[in-house]
Amino acid sequence: MKKKIVALAMAVVFAAPMGVMAKSCKGKIKEFDGKTMVITIKGKCKAKEGQEVKIKIKKRVAVEGC
Repeated sequence: MKKKIVALAMAVVFAAPMGVMAKSCKGKIKEFDGKTMVITIKGKCKAKEGQEVKIKIKKRVAVEGC
């Protein structure tokens, strides 16, 4: 029983900072000109001007019914 409690406590201690580090901002691309992209952000975002970011495109999947 003690091993399970210790394992759970360690998981909480190590997993908590990962949730804080994985922040994401949502928005739409407003303009795209060569290497320059202008994005409008929905809600609050902690990214600053000139900060390097990684953009992941969300794929849209069509759902077909019978």
